[in-house]
Amino acid sequence: MLERDVVRAVVLDENDRVLLLQVGEFGNPEFGTAWELPGGGIEAGETHVQALIRELREETGIVIDPEQVQPPTWRRDVIYDYRGVRRLQHEAISTVRLRGPAPIIQSTFRDGHEQNDLFDARWWTQSEILSSREWFYPHSLPSVLPNFLNGATISEPVEIWDKEAWRAAKS
Repeated sequence: MLERDVVRAVVLDENDRVLLLQVGEFGNPEFGTAWELPGGGIEAGETHVQALIRELREETGIVIDPEQVQPPTWRRDVIYDYRGVRRLQHEAISTVRLRGPAPIIQSTFRDGHEQNDLFDARWWTQSEILSSREWFYPHSLPSVLPNFLNGATISEPVEIWDKEAWRAAKS
């Protein structure tokens, strides 16, 4: 099992809309797609903030300053399979508030599997997330987001993504 530390962000525009990326894996069609928070692995020698700045630029083309990254107050672990490898991720989620309107999302800086696995990006209102029947990553996003944005510290139990979880989430 591959174990790694990961940063994610609830990115908010000036209208408090949340940026979500539509992801999937061509090698795992049963997974389908999900809307996830931007982010990714922390590379050797990177801080949480440095990794989040890099990941946001790579995945979306959005450039932010370090002071826009709030300390992570949502922590979670997740186990899942990706490209044939079982993974355990320790995720730390921060809020990032953008200055101004929602920027156009760019794919120019995506590397490796990001080119194939990121299908779309969309700015969502909180109410759209709460009422949607879409599949989210983290799966708990609709239930946790209001408390997180109100300043709560969130610590979730391990979330396991496997075929049974996918079927249950889709039904």
